Amino acid sequence: MAIQLPTVAVVTPVYNGAKFLREAMLSVQAQTYPNLVHFVLDNASTDATPDIIKEFDGGRVPVVTARNEALLPIAQNWNRCVELGSQGNDYFRVLCTDESLQPTCIEKMVALAETDPLLSVVGCNHSTTFGLEDLHWDRTRAIFSGSEAARSCLVGECGLATSHLLYRTSVLSLRDKLFEEGSQHFDTEAAFFLLTRENARFGFVHGPVGFSHRHAASLSSTIAAVLHTDFLEWFTIVERYAGTVLTPEALRKYKRSYKRHYYGRML
Repeated sequence: MAIQLPTVAVVTPVYNGAKFLREAMLSVQAQTYPNLVHFVLDNASTDATPDIIKEFDGGRVPVVTARNEALLPIAQNWNRCVELGSQGNDYFRVLCTDESLQPTCIEKMVALAETDPLLSVVGCNHSTTFGLEDLHWDRTRAIFSGSEAARSCLVGECGLATSHLLYRTSVLSLRDKLFEEGSQHFDTEAAFFLLTRENARFGFVHGPVGFSHRHAASLSSTIAAVLHTDFLEWFTIVERYAGTVLTPEALRKYKRSYKRHYYGRML
């Protein structure tokens, strides 16, 4: 009797993504994982995005699409994309339009997630325009407690590529909206929310199974790097979640150090 594989949705929220969208969608079509659907939410694009989406009608991996009649803020659009695209599926993975997947990406991430029902989030190493971005997780292990993973990220021992995460769809029941609307770093906040929950576990695929373009039009380049929103929003994450994974003394030292760094950058 054949074993039924978990169903997975790759969800792509897109706004005027014509430059890279075809590459992203082709990478989904090339996935080795068979039980897969690609959901694309067009956020009222005014470029060639709708035409590119239509090119994939009848593809090997089914493509399901929807379009917002009016432009939504980015976090709100991500939430809508995840809510619509993940329905009826066991896992979902956000794929931004300026990113792509190696052919075995979904296969490897799901295989790891299936080894432990408490694994709600799976990450991976990925390559960028400038080469491999190694996030420095212990290569002798693939599973970490959520608190250990959150602490390692907070203190800078390891990194977290929050746009390259596979989520168990059940995480959507944990709060009203997975991504905090109004935050520029909503994907990072969501990851820490999930990792710091009781009994949470984090899985990591060490191979570089994702790819990210680094370009001047990205959100990081146009907003975060210009306004330095990452400094303030990271401190907000520290205020919310660091107390669950650091000792009181370690937390006090961390906050003092971070404030000195933050004030120095302001000056």
